[in-house]
Amino acid sequence: MKLYLLLPEGEVSEAKALLQRSGFACQDIVSAQQLPLHDQRQGLLTVICFSQEALLECHHPAIVPIFFSALPLTAESILAALANGAVDCWAGDMSDEALVQRGEALVERLQRTHAASHQLSVDADAAARLSDLEQELQEDQRAGQQIQLGMLPSQHKQMGAYLFSRWVQPSLMLSGDFVDYFPLQERYLACFLADVAGHGTSSALLTVMLKNISWRLQQKFGLPEFESPGDMLEWINDTLIGQGIEKHVAMFLGIIDKQSNTLHYSMAAQYPPALMVSAQGQTQMLQQSAKPLGLFPGAQYTSDQVAFPEGSTLMVFSDGVMDCLAPSDFAEKEVALITLAESLGEPVKLWSRLCESLKNLDDVSLLAVKHGRRA
Repeated sequence: MKLYLLLPEGEVSEAKALLQRSGFACQDIVSAQQLPLHDQRQGLLTVICFSQEALLECHHPAIVPIFFSALPLTAESILAALANGAVDCWAGDMSDEALVQRGEALVERLQRTHAASHQLSVDADAAARLSDLEQELQEDQRAGQQIQLGMLPSQHKQMGAYLFSRWVQPSLMLSGDFVDYFPLQERYLACFLADVAGHGTSSALLTVMLKNISWRLQQKFGLPEFESPGDMLEWINDTLIGQGIEKHVAMFLGIIDKQSNTLHYSMAAQYPPALMVSAQGQTQMLQQSAKPLGLFPGAQYTSDQVAFPEGSTLMVFSDGVMDCLAPSDFAEKEVALITLAESLGEPVKLWSRLCESLKNLDDVSLLAVKHGRRA
């Protein structure tokens, strides 16, 4: 039985040795986004989570999360883990034999559930008939997925008093959504979420160019015509048009002034509206009407600003999130999204709730920036 160990970056858990000694094949991951969710041959993916927060990142029909505690399990920790989506709880004080028995019981239970619900059914005969070319293509896509993940900024990155987080769930192996955040000189922090039209390989290739644009923005910021988010979007628009890219891009671009705690922002066909959630749970919608990038030469983009006080959280979404919301009307979907943001508070909890309703119709992404105390 193969287990994926969802470990904090750079951490080596003693639990891995215990699990391997019990006969499990283990693979370390630092994010649920590394899992091969779209490879039908993998079937259900069993993920060992070492924290309650890690469980919240594993709400996907293809993922089977197990909570592992280095300490003896208590009724409180078990109930919390089950509430956060765990299907089982294991502990470091369990014997090798007990772990094997739990693993075998879990496999039997999953097989029954898998057959009953017909989720992610794996046709072994069809898999065997895959041509060498198709298998090579899948391997190439998996390699491309790892490259894309490597281009994303570090998860939960602290810059001054601001904590930056990002989640990207592609509808296929490769994503047309891209998120980045980085410092601009000493005083400012930049972040953006870009949604390339369509999804798959052609859209994913453009995300490589967006990463290059991040580096160039860091070099150009502060120069004439590069002092505001609107200026930057106009330059990105001209750059995409000059490259002859036959794809349009929706984007939210924000610049945080650390001295005044102000968010300066500009948008290009961004939907749904970004949300600024206060420490008290009140939500302000940030929205602008503007053309997408890459289609209209000379398009102009407006810069606005909003206070970013301590305790507030900025949340920016790609439009794929709307498929995760129950209402059929878009206005009602916006209300549902705001209600979830206000009621759940923490971005990871909001992301977990959205992932429960993934339909894989479009890429789904979330950029979150929380203003807390200086680290």
